[in-house]
Amino acid sequence: MRNPTIRRRTTGSLAAATAATLALVLAGCAAVPPPQVAAGPTPSSLVPVSASPSAVASTPSLATSAPVSQSASPKATPTPTPTQTKPTISPAAKKVYGSCLNKTINFWARGACVTLVQKQLRKLKFYSGPVNGTYGVSTINALINYQRSRGIRGTGVVAKLTWTALATKQPALPKVLPKQCLTKGVVLCVDEAHRRLTYLKSGKVIKEIKIRVGGFNSHPKTKQWRVFPTANGTWKVYNKMVSPPSENYGPGAMPYSVMFYPDMYVHYSPDFHRWGYSRSSHGCVNVGSLKDAIWFFKNTPIGAKVYTFGM
Repeated sequence: MRNPTIRRRTTGSLAAATAATLALVLAGCAAVPPPQVAAGPTPSSLVPVSASPSAVASTPSLATSAPVSQSASPKATPTPTPTQTKPTISPAAKKVYGSCLNKTINFWARGACVTLVQKQLRKLKFYSGPVNGTYGVSTINALINYQRSRGIRGTGVVAKLTWTALATKQPALPKVLPKQCLTKGVVLCVDEAHRRLTYLKSGKVIKEIKIRVGGFNSHPKTKQWRVFPTANGTWKVYNKMVSPPSENYGPGAMPYSVMFYPDMYVHYSPDFHRWGYSRSSHGCVNVGSLKDAIWFFKNTPIGAKVYTFGM
């Protein structure tokens, strides 16, 4: 005989889980940390933006690019592991960065090292705010965008990897489309490193626009500041709404929403249109042009693939 207490608990747990899921769907723009974050593509899965699916398919792999000699020794020669060279900071750069290279800058910090970061981000065109030595919202978001562009996880904290990238003038990641974006049908390809949204149809690029993704922002209810990431992975468009309801942000906050799991939308953002990259979304893919947002809304069918990648 089943224990009625256990049954009640199980039923209660299922109801709670259902309610939690419903609340998440109504919240919008990753109001809580995304439940599933997939790793970004490996270098071997990337192809140049200009490549067509046929070009990708015809490119020989390392395993088949050369015939195997029958007269060779039956004992296979192991492939040597490539050695990764550590980036070297020049004496001139060490003079500029000084003791900052060994410091960690967290949110709301102040001082000369913050001023240095602001100056460098200005030079690289990631930051357009005042150079005031205060590590506030606009500087943190600029740093997150810089980190992602260099293949560094967008934490918003300036630590060793970020200092080294700045001091060695580490180049930006190459602009490429992963093979996951070159599949059949309509695919929305979200490149967080380059802040670009690409609309593809069976591997052919139809449209590409600038976007804004998750970053340093405050929770609409608790007012707590933290990094709201845009989850990486493969998703599907499950709904579209011209003006979806939002428990956290109110009506009309996310016009022309193309919705995909986990509770993240591609939508027009008046905030992005006004403030640019000095602010961020709460995980959604913000479009700054109303015309572009309407285009994506009209041309993206339910069930279309969405692939998000970056750091």
